Amino acid sequence: MTSLDAPLAVLGLGAAGSSALWRAAARGVDVVGFEQHTPGHPHGSSHGHSRLFRTALVEGPQYVGLARHAQRLWRELEQASGSELLTLCGGVFLGPENGRLLPPILETIQAHDLPHERLTTTQIRSTYPQHTIDEGTIGVLDPGTGVVRAEAGIQAAVRAAVGLGAQVRTGERILAVEPGEHGVEVRSTGPDGERTWQFGRVIIAAGAWTPALLPELTVPMQPRRTLLTWFGTPDADRFGPDRFGVFLHEADGYLAWGAPALEGHGVKVGLHDLPVPDVADPSGNPLEVDPAEWAEVARWVARRLPELDAQDVRAEGCMYTGTPDEAFSIGIPAAYPGVVLAAACSGHGFKHATAVGDVAAALALDEEPPVDLAPFSPDRFG
Repeated sequence: MTSLDAPLAVLGLGAAGSSALWRAAARGVDVVGFEQHTPGHPHGSSHGHSRLFRTALVEGPQYVGLARHAQRLWRELEQASGSELLTLCGGVFLGPENGRLLPPILETIQAHDLPHERLTTTQIRSTYPQHTIDEGTIGVLDPGTGVVRAEAGIQAAVRAAVGLGAQVRTGERILAVEPGEHGVEVRSTGPDGERTWQFGRVIIAAGAWTPALLPELTVPMQPRRTLLTWFGTPDADRFGPDRFGVFLHEADGYLAWGAPALEGHGVKVGLHDLPVPDVADPSGNPLEVDPAEWAEVARWVARRLPELDAQDVRAEGCMYTGTPDEAFSIGIPAAYPGVVLAAACSGHGFKHATAVGDVAAALALDEEPPVDLAPFSPDRFG
């Protein structure tokens, strides 16, 4: 029988992978993490300083269990790291009563009896005067909404894992993953050249690189390029966590989202409905952004957040990997025994990262996962 290099490996140390490494190490497992760049790098799907955290989820009630578990683990990671990673500043969701945004959010709130407050048009204009809203717009205030610090969270998870005995190999690119009779073979290339490894099980959290590593998956995965954009503000306090918070806003044909000015960064704004081109080669996706790419975001900001400086823009490219139903893919695919998949978060996964990593570690160790994973089966299209 081939000897193992370790019982478990984690391939990719972005949001989900760094958490999986930490949660496996916390269980006392000998685990090795592989990252082709360095933790917190800007070349994938897990950068951008801040990411939204929500429990009143437009994506559906099936995500609330993950979000609650993730919140507990973000707090645990904060204790381990000694730094603030999750700020629950509250958020307001704005739109027509019967539009695309508010009905699914209210369904989630009602299904899980989540605390919230409804706001009239007049109340919105009084409480959140930074927003320009249409007549008839109503609001839902969610105190369980906030922001997670992206790179800081990843780096904290990796440090916590290393402190618990995990090994980390950076600058190590994965070439192939082959399940076998006695475990999973992994080929990589890095500072020491090409090498073949043998692990008992492997967690793959490789984001946009996942389809190339696991070509026999039955769940369709498509890497796409999107944008991260920040806008300058003349008053950081007025647009900070305490007075502005997080927002989702259905207006002008878009579902817009935004995060407050935080720690020297401007107000982060995105448009969910912008066209997102497919990415053929994730390793060649440019970080640089042409101004034409963010022009429509700037036009929306000028109309709906007019106090921001729509000409003072910082933008960078980002990727996400989507599925046809925009749901996660978490589990052990039938085509790849010994492999736990934690991927295809479809642009709304960072908030859940600690929970996704924890359930991936549980699956790799034959534990019962702490949340229902049926909606996220990697074989749901098979």
